[in-house]
Amino acid sequence: MTLQLKPERRTHRRPRATLALLRILLLLHTALVVAQPILAGYFLSGEVDAMAWHGPIGSSLFLIAMLQLVAAVLYRWPGGGRLWPALATVGLIVAELTQVVFGYAQNFAVHVPLGTAIVITVLWMTVWSFRSSARQEAKK
Repeated sequence: MTLQLKPERRTHRRPRATLALLRILLLLHTALVVAQPILAGYFLSGEVDAMAWHGPIGSSLFLIAMLQLVAAVLYRWPGGGRLWPALATVGLIVAELTQVVFGYAQNFAVHVPLGTAIVITVLWMTVWSFRSSARQEAKK
């Protein structure tokens, strides 16, 4: 009589649907954030109508970030993903609200570098979300 041992199957909680939702919101966030410096450039080159888009998009970016925060929290709980995307999104919400304040105050010494940091952060998070490490469960 032969004893056969079956390999133990470990079930991993990998984020799938929650990561897909996070990716969609990051892509939307990225599209709107990248449009901002383009519209500002058009405005500076004499296309005054570009500001009719730049202001409203900038004022609504933090709302997209709030939805992104919900997706990032779901990615973590119950998705089993990492915590840092939720923390980074909280930072983005604060930065984008600050950006709106300095933009309407026309304080470009803060508005331009802060906008650059926001664009870089959102792009970095979006690229990360499509890497294989985003699909891995969080380390315990």
